[in-house]
This record gives sequence, structure tokens and C-alpha cells, in this order.
Amino acid sequence: MGGWRSWRNALGLRAGSGRRGVAIAVVVPIAAAGFGLGYAVGADRTEGGGAADFMSTSINAEADTYTRTAAPETPAGSETELLVGGSRDVGVATAYLRFTVSDAPVREPRLHVAVVDARPKQLLELTRVAARWTESGLTAAEIPPFGDPVDAATATDGQVTFDLSKVVTKVGVYAFAITSPDEKLLARLQAREGDTPPRLDYKVPVVPTPGQHSLSSPSSSSSSSSSTEAIVGSDLDNGCVIGVKLVPTCGALWGVAPGARSDVPRVTALNRFEDRTGRRQDIYHAYHRGFELFPTEDELKIANDPEKPRILFLNWKPRGATWAQIAAGNKDMDDYLDRLAEHIKKTYTEPFFFTVHHEPENDVDPRAGSGRTASDYAAMYRYVIQRLRADGVTNMVTVMVYMAYLDWAVQPWHKNLYPGDDVVDWVAWDAYAYSDPGYGYGDFAEMVDRTDGRDWPGYYRWATETFPGKPLMLAEWGVWQSDKNPGHPAEVISQAEAQISLFPRLKALVYFETANDRGKDSRVDTDPGTLSAYRDLSESRHFQVRMG
Repeated sequence: MGGWRSWRNALGLRAGSGRRGVAIAVVVPIAAAGFGLGYAVGADRTEGGGAADFMSTSINAEADTYTRTAAPETPAGSETELLVGGSRDVGVATAYLRFTVSDAPVREPRLHVAVVDARPKQLLELTRVAARWTESGLTAAEIPPFGDPVDAATATDGQVTFDLSKVVTKVGVYAFAITSPDEKLLARLQAREGDTPPRLDYKVPVVPTPGQHSLSSPSSSSSSSSSTEAIVGSDLDNGCVIGVKLVPTCGALWGVAPGARSDVPRVTALNRFEDRTGRRQDIYHAYHRGFELFPTEDELKIANDPEKPRILFLNWKPRGATWAQIAAGNKDMDDYLDRLAEHIKKTYTEPFFFTVHHEPENDVDPRAGSGRTASDYAAMYRYVIQRLRADGVTNMVTVMVYMAYLDWAVQPWHKNLYPGDDVVDWVAWDAYAYSDPGYGYGDFAEMVDRTDGRDWPGYYRWATETFPGKPLMLAEWGVWQSDKNPGHPAEVISQAEAQISLFPRLKALVYFETANDRGKDSRVDTDPGTLSAYRDLSESRHFQVRMG
């Protein structure tokens, strides 16, 4: 199994089992005297009665820049403004900031960035990135893959503020990207070369001088020539790997449901797809119904290939009972779930993605007593996951998969579908672009965050604001071909390489490849331009996650 086993316990589902993968610590010297880094100090006795005192401290960004896809080779590190979002002239713009923190422990870290111009409701997201970049060298052609999401906010009173308490806790070098999913809105922020540079405020302990009761400054116990060793986020600086609950430490996983809605053997379909597109797929998505036991022999071959290790995404849709009946403990379904648990434990011990009845919106019957209300679905999903866990299945990473069809998304029952954070590890939706004008016609960004002119924020924005602690996935995505517009799939896929920067929380993309889904064709190898665009996208730095 090789490298696969180096991350087999990366689920974080039980004590001692979670790992982010092996990372090499990068040690760099940092000047301990903070005033040279743009410090401001203020005494603040936040705790008394013998407890530690804390003082307020501020540091300015030591480096900042932005990239834009309209000028992919041009650095912008000397400009007075940072651009975020998108426009016709700029393309996709992403801002980058870096700070050096030389005092610890850190409390209440907040990043404040002055806003020159932004729409009141424009969402801005802050995400960790590797720290090894320079203002003069970072361009859209060399952007680092996105790491963990940190916070999301909108501009208020001329500034945007991000809570960094999840990541800035100790001495170190911290780098972040600021993005916006609004591809047609361009926010302008103050750079460090401007009048109000980006500022990190936080509190650090006060260390009183013996015999004195006054508060000291951060540099009072060290000279300006002293240095401190800091660990730079080595999980990012040394590449992207599989982390806890299969979330990559940076970048995104790349996958496929190959040969869907066909009789082609699964192994054959996957091998053909990989041969044609030129790379191994990180995720293999398979579908099961009723009382089937899985993973199957073919799926085990796919997952256990020592040369091409892959993550299984097993998708099960129950049959023979309503959602309400399953949640109430239907005997036939209970017996099946117990058999399924035993089968999984005997045949497969590696982490795998698992979902129950994907795209449930299409089967909701909102009438009371139907057994298929949105609340019935949530109860059924909870019941299935909890029973499998109780039966000893500890290696499944659960995914809630929405259909993302806007007619359903705006229904009052839509919010009742979610089963709960304790039984959902990832949140996903299925998204398709159409090649003919009308619903779903547009670019990659429109597909991911579709609004269609309705009172709906877009699925990406909705998921970001509703599930801030969950990694996001496109469990299915594709571009439907059209004889009337044969070049559109290549155009959408080509745009995706730039537009993926609008969506830093997307941690997995799984293509749905089919020759005939009720007359629709999403194959990428029927047109040379589409195949070339797909191969280029799959080679993007964003999708290079090491499996072990």
C-alpha cells in the first residue's frame, strides 16, 4: 500500500487517530524587538487577581501584494492598493499579506484592513497560504495553493476585520490570502504602501520586572539584536498533503465518476479516463442503491492499487423504505446496515468518503406524513450514520450532498435537510454548466455560485456562511455539450484554472463523466480543445495533493 498507509489514520474521528501528515519544520530567525516591525503598544490589564496581565499590541504587514489573472506575469507588490474579487479589466484578483509575530502566547488576534472601495455585502474570505513569497515575485502564474480557511467577513465602516484566533496563537510567520467569490465585484483595499496599512492587533502577556508593578513593552526583556526561532507553516511551505478527515492541508483533491450511466466496467472506465486525461485521480466516486454491499471487488482494486492509490467516495441511495421508516428503525434496513458495516470492516480499513441519498431535494415530498419531508431526510441520514458508527465503522468521512437546483434551494423546507454537524464532515453540492443559453449557461464561477437572478446568495456563498467550519466539495461537476456551441465546454474548463481562486473553501472537485445522462453528454475527450483544457486544469498547482 506504500504511501497510502501514511495517512490512513487521518480521520480525527477518535482520540489519537488524527494526523495532518508528516511535515518538516522550517526554522527561521525573527527579530524579537517588535518596534522595527511596526508595533504599537498599549497597557491593558485584562485579567487580575493574581492571573496574568495582557497588553494590546499591533503590527503592520511586513509584506503584501495582489495578483490578477488579466496580467498573470506582472507583480503588484509596490502598489498602494490591494485588489480582491473580479472585473473584466482585472480578471480574478487575490490579495496576499504576511506578518511576523514575535511575542506569545497570543490572545484575541484580529486583522484589520482598510477598505478604499467595496460593495456593502461583498463577501471577503481570509485563507492561510504558504509564507515563502515575495512582493516582487508573486504573480497569478505562481500563486500558492490555498490552505485552511480562517474567516469570512464584509466591509463595515471603511474596514474589514478578520478573527485570527484559530491560527495565530504563537511566535511565527503567518501568511494569508484575501479572496471574494463575487467575480463581478472588485474590492479595493489599502496596502502597506498606502495611508492605512493592514494591521494585526492582538494581546500578549505582561512580564513585570521584579519589584515593579508597571506594565512592560514587548521588547523590554530582549535587545533588538536577539532572535527567536519560529516555525513557519511547514505543512504549506512543503506542499499539500492529506490531512484530518481527508481535508488536504492546501489545494484541493481531484476526482471523477467515470463512465457514469453506462455498462462499462468501473475499472475499465477509470483506467480509460486516466489514460486520456493524463493523470491519476485522487477520488473515485461510485454509486450504490438498495441492499448492495460495498465496496465491491472492483472498487477495492481501484482503491488498493499500489501505483495509483485513490480515495473511494461511496454513494448509497436506500430503497424499500421511506426516510421516516428508516429513521424509525425499519427492521429490513437495520439488518442491511448491520451487514454493510460488517462487510466494510472486513474488506476495507482505509478512510473513504460516504454519503446517503445524494441530491435529496429532488425526492422531497413536503406534505405532512409523507415520510419524505426534508426533516425526514435529515433524521434518516443521522440514523444511518449513527448506526454504522455504532457497528464499528470508524473510517468513513461523511458528506452531505445537495442537488443545488435553485428551484429547490429557495424552498422554505431547504434548510431542514441538514442532518447536523456531528454527523456531517464535508458539505457538497452537484453543479453543471450548460452550453446553450438559458439556465446554467455561463462560466465556471457561475456554475459554482449560481444565483440566476433570484433571491439566493449562490451555493458557494450560502455554504460558506451556513457551514463555516466545514470543507466544501463539488461532489459532481461537468459541462454539458451542445452541437450548437461546441467550444463552450473548453471555454468553461479553461476559465476554471483562474476562477478556482474565487473559492478557497472548495477542497475537492469530482467530475461526472457520462456519454448519456438523459441525452446530455459531459465527456471531456470528444473534443480536442476540451481535452486539452481539462488536462491543463488537472495539472494546476492547486490540484497537486500528495497521497502519502
